[in-house]
Amino acid sequence: MSTTTTPAARASQTLPPAAHGLSRRQFGLAAGSAVLTVAIPLGAQTPPQPAAPAPAARPPVNRAPGSFIRIGTDGVVTFLLPTCEMGQGIHTAQAMILAEELGADWTRVRTAMPEQVTPDYRLPMGQQRSVGSFGVRFWHDPLRRAAAQTRELLTLAAAERLSVPPASLAAEDGQIIHVASGRRVPFGDLVQAASALPVPQTPVLRPAEQRKLAGKTMRRIDTPGKVTGRALYAVDMKAPGMLHGAVRLSPVFRAEVESMDPASVRGMPGVVAVVPVPNGAVVVARSWWQAKQAADKLTIRFKATPNDRVSTPELDERMRAALDGGTLPAALQRGDMDAAFRAPHRIMEADYAVPLLAHACMEPINCMAQAGPDRLDLWTGTQAQDILLRECGAAGGYKPEQVYFHNAYLGGGFGRKTQAESAIQAMLASRAVGGRPVKVLWSRADDMQQGQYRQTMMCRMRAALDADGRIQGLRVRVAGPQMGRDNGIPLTNGVVDGMSLTGIIDMQYQIPNMLVDHAVVPMPMALSPWRSIANSFTGFFVEAFINECAAAAGKDPLEFRRQHLRGRPRMLAVLDRVAQSAGWGNPAPAGVARGLAVVESYGSPVAQVVEARLRDGHVKVEKVHVAIDCGRAINPGQVESQMSGGVVDALSVALRAKITIKDGRAEQSSFGDYQILRMGEEPQVITHIVEIGSPLGGVGEPGVPPLAPALAAAASILSGKHVRRLPLADDGLA
Repeated sequence: MSTTTTPAARASQTLPPAAHGLSRRQFGLAAGSAVLTVAIPLGAQTPPQPAAPAPAARPPVNRAPGSFIRIGTDGVVTFLLPTCEMGQGIHTAQAMILAEELGADWTRVRTAMPEQVTPDYRLPMGQQRSVGSFGVRFWHDPLRRAAAQTRELLTLAAAERLSVPPASLAAEDGQIIHVASGRRVPFGDLVQAASALPVPQTPVLRPAEQRKLAGKTMRRIDTPGKVTGRALYAVDMKAPGMLHGAVRLSPVFRAEVESMDPASVRGMPGVVAVVPVPNGAVVVARSWWQAKQAADKLTIRFKATPNDRVSTPELDERMRAALDGGTLPAALQRGDMDAAFRAPHRIMEADYAVPLLAHACMEPINCMAQAGPDRLDLWTGTQAQDILLRECGAAGGYKPEQVYFHNAYLGGGFGRKTQAESAIQAMLASRAVGGRPVKVLWSRADDMQQGQYRQTMMCRMRAALDADGRIQGLRVRVAGPQMGRDNGIPLTNGVVDGMSLTGIIDMQYQIPNMLVDHAVVPMPMALSPWRSIANSFTGFFVEAFINECAAAAGKDPLEFRRQHLRGRPRMLAVLDRVAQSAGWGNPAPAGVARGLAVVESYGSPVAQVVEARLRDGHVKVEKVHVAIDCGRAINPGQVESQMSGGVVDALSVALRAKITIKDGRAEQSSFGDYQILRMGEEPQVITHIVEIGSPLGGVGEPGVPPLAPALAAAASILSGKHVRRLPLADDGLA
C-alpha cells in the first residue's frame, strides 16, 4: 500500500528495526544511508536526576546509539527522537542536545520518530510516553552519550584516514577537522569506516565551554512547516483506498450497547459498514461527512446504568460529605498534630473546589489504521505508544513486533492523547472492511462529551498559626477520585495516589506537623491526566490557602512564604526574581491588584505574580510575571513560550472553562459553551529564567499550577470576597 504520511514518518519507514542486546555495533545501508547500531549497558550511563517526580527504577536495558542517530553517506544527519512533538518544541531541544554533542551541521539535521516501540525509547518507568515534562530532563544524558559515542567513532575513522592522532581532531559542522592543518573530512565520508571500529564504551562528553547551541534561543525546526501549512498532523493522513469512520458512542458514561440496527443506515449514501466498538459503533463510509450523517441516524440503544441520573450537584455533594467523614488512613503524617492544635494563636480553615475539565485539543481525536492479518499500521499522533501497543494488541491479537507507528505532529495533547480509544476503533473498523485503511475522526462534540476529563476535586485545609504567624500544624483532606489507580498506576504505600496528591504530600513549605489524607469518591466518567496533572489543582489548594494564612497573620504574602521556605534556595530564588520583576513592595497601578504564588512541579519551581483589574465586574488579567528555575535552559526562547502557554491554559480554566454533568452526560459540546481564553484576553507574560546550578527540570507543565492561586489572590482583593473555587465565573467574576 502506498500512503501519504509526514516527512518524519516517511523517514522512519526507511529504517530497519533497532537491534538490542548486541555486544558490538552493526552497520547497514538503507536508501543510501548508513545506520550505526551500538549496544550500551545502561548501567554505565549517568542517569539524570530530576528533582520530582522521577520514573520508577527499572532493570538495566541496552540502548543503541543507532536508535537515535542516522548519518547518511550524503552527510545528512537524522535524529530519531523518542518524544512526540505536540507544540512543546521538544524535537528542537532534543535535536540541539544531539547536534551539539555530535558536532553536526545544524542546517543538515533532520528529525524523525521511530516506527516501532523498543526498549531503547522507553522511559525508566517502562513505557514510551511523552509525559511528565521528561523530554529534556530525562533524555538529556542518554542522548548526549549516544552522540558522543557516534562522534568518537567518526573521529577514530578520520584519524586513520588522515594518519594523525585522534586527539588532534575535532568534530564541527558535520565534519571531522584536523586542527593543526585544517584538513576536513565530512561525516558522510566516514560512515562505513566508522562502522568497522570498536564502539567506545566510555565516551568523553564535550566540556561546557564548547557548547554553541545549548543555552541559545534557536528557531524551532517544526515552525517553517507549520506556518506554511506543509506540516502534516495525524488528522491530515490519507491513503489510497482509505475509508472514513465516524463514532456513535454512549452519551451516558460507561453505558454498553443494548441493541443496534445497522440496516437503519445501510442504504445511506457512501455507507460501507457499521462496526461495533466498545461503548458504541463506528460507521464507515466513503467520506467522513457521509459517515457522520449515518452515525447520527443509526438506530442504537444503550443499556441503563447507575450513572443515568448523575449530575454535578450530586457529585459535589458526595465530595462535601467525604470532607466531613471520619478518620482515614494517612497519606502523610509527621510531627504531633494534637500538640500543634492544642493552643494555637489562630486557626485558619477553608474549603476549595475545582471542576471537571476537558483537554480541548485543537486537533480532534483521530487515528488511521490498516489492520492486516499479521501487521497493524497506525497513523496517529500519540503521547503513549506503549498504551496503544498494549491495548490494540489485546483488542486485535497483535504481537508487539507486529504493530507499526507512523507518528505525526499532535495538534495539542495535554495528556488526552495518551489514550487508545480511536486507535482501537480504527483497527476494528479496518478489520471489518477487509483490511482497507480507515481513518476514524471524532467530532468536537464527541471529544467534549464522550472524552476523558481532568478530575473534579475538593479540599479542606486547616492550619494552626502561632503568635508569630508561622504555621505549626496543617491538616489537609482531599476528596475526589483516585485517578492514578483508575489509569492503572498502583498506589504508593497502598494509600497515596500520585495523580491526586502530588503537590500536597511533597510541598516545599517547612511545616513541622502535618497530616494529609484522601477521601476517595469514585466518579462515573473516564478520567485522564491533564496538563500538570494533580499539581493543576493541588497548587491552587495550597497556594490559595497560603495567601489566606498570610492575610490572617497580617503578613505580606512574599515575606510569609519566605518565612516558611527557609532552606529551599530554588523556591526563594524564583520568588525573589518574580518579586523584582513585578516591583513587589511598591504600590500597584491604580485599580490593579496583585496576587502571588509559587509551586514546584516536575523538578522546576515556578513563581508567578498576576496583575489584574475589574472591568464591568469581571476580572481582567493584564500582566503575569513568571520566574522559573529549570536547571539550565537548553532553548531559552522555548522555555519562555512554554511559560506563556502554561499561563494561557491555566487562565482559561481559572476564568470560565468547566465540564458539568446532567443526567449522566456532559452538558458542554464545543468552544461555545466550554470557553477558553480568546486572543484579545491574553495577558502580557514576562518570563525570567533563573539559573543557580540546579538539576534539569521540566518546562512543559510547571507554568500551569501557580496561575490560579495567584489569580485568586488578586481577584479576592478586587472583589472583597475569598475566591475558593474555580472557575471564577461561578462567583460572577468572569
